[in-house]
Amino acid sequence: MRLFARGLGLALVLAISPVVPALSATTVTITGGGWGHGMGMSQYGAYGRAQRGRTETQILEHYYSGSRVTAADMPGKIRVGLLEYRSSISATSSALREGGGDVTFKVAGSTTPIARGGSGTEWRVEPSSTGGMRLYKNGNQVRKDGRSVFGDAERPLLALYQRYGSLFRVSEKNIGYAYGRMVFGTFPSDRCSGGQCLRLVISLPMQKYLYGLGEVPFSWPGAALRTQVIAARTYAFEKIGRSGQHRYPCDCAVYDSTLDQVYSGDAKRVPSGRYWDDWTNAVDATKDQVILYSGAPIQALYSSSSGGHTENNENVWGGTPLPYLRGVPDAPDDNAANPNHTWSVEMSRSAFESKLNAAYGVGSVEAFRLIKPFGVSGRVTVVKPDNTGGVKIVGAKKTVRVSGWSIRSALGLRDSLFRVQTNP
Repeated sequence: MRLFARGLGLALVLAISPVVPALSATTVTITGGGWGHGMGMSQYGAYGRAQRGRTETQILEHYYSGSRVTAADMPGKIRVGLLEYRSSISATSSALREGGGDVTFKVAGSTTPIARGGSGTEWRVEPSSTGGMRLYKNGNQVRKDGRSVFGDAERPLLALYQRYGSLFRVSEKNIGYAYGRMVFGTFPSDRCSGGQCLRLVISLPMQKYLYGLGEVPFSWPGAALRTQVIAARTYAFEKIGRSGQHRYPCDCAVYDSTLDQVYSGDAKRVPSGRYWDDWTNAVDATKDQVILYSGAPIQALYSSSSGGHTENNENVWGGTPLPYLRGVPDAPDDNAANPNHTWSVEMSRSAFESKLNAAYGVGSVEAFRLIKPFGVSGRVTVVKPDNTGGVKIVGAKKTVRVSGWSIRSALGLRDSLFRVQTNP
């Protein structure tokens, strides 16, 4: 795969003639490297560099060209989107420390609790048709001062648990949360009965958010952990500055999934054993550290594996070239821990055609061509304004031009660093 890493992959022209033997007699082999989008930091590359004795600053400044690592003032809280478009959300609690387990619900801005329950209490929140919320405790609807609907779109319902030493477990996520507070809110949508949907946000300090990040194994070398922490903090910090903390529909700064970064609350505390301390120590040791370019936080994109070379951002998703997201060599991505530095996929020609037709409606595929130039890493690029790059698919119904990233999705590949060949 070093051939790909240096961007020297052979130009591929896969022409499928309309007149061929039985489809079952032909297979398609796709070879490639990397996992993800290939922009910015490679997590396995950072792991390999840490093994070679590189510091977190050296690692980050390699992947993000012209950047520097420094401290910055963090926002007081970050809002993380957990659930949206729900007709109900259920939760319970357990003790995180001796005597813990309690949860209190109240409306934002009010000092008077609506309800309180101990460890094992079953809670359920539902939206009302007026935009408020109904709260259930052990199956019984909570009523307070003659009211059974609480809050509204401007005044969310809060669940408080950290102060009581409790682990708040959201049933729909099957994850427990020890830090911050839960914010239940409603928003209008015809996707939920009654025209109102429920969403759930966790609001917590940046450091505590990073404690719950689930992006890499906590057993990795310390420099790799600190590298991941700084990249993740920068990603969230920049996103808050650019998009705010009330994105629709989550009413959040970041989602808890690969839409942004994987946030898994306390899910890794017990399974990680002693490595949990290694991770939280990495978070604490890098407090407030972020990556800047020309004094501003960068979009700290990262992915699992680069396949040996990262890529210029405009070649993957298009858009304006960013000076700190330039493709760079990444030989340490090739290490024993990385299962995706190189890979291959084989499928029948009929499956290949079926996937392309499902994605693009081209009908029977007559020709499939990767169009030069490839990216600096060898990745299949977007279609350029001059009609170079990307992929050309000639079908019986129509001809389409699409990006390598689009083909990655259509064929279920791991990256847009790939080549294709047919086997008779």
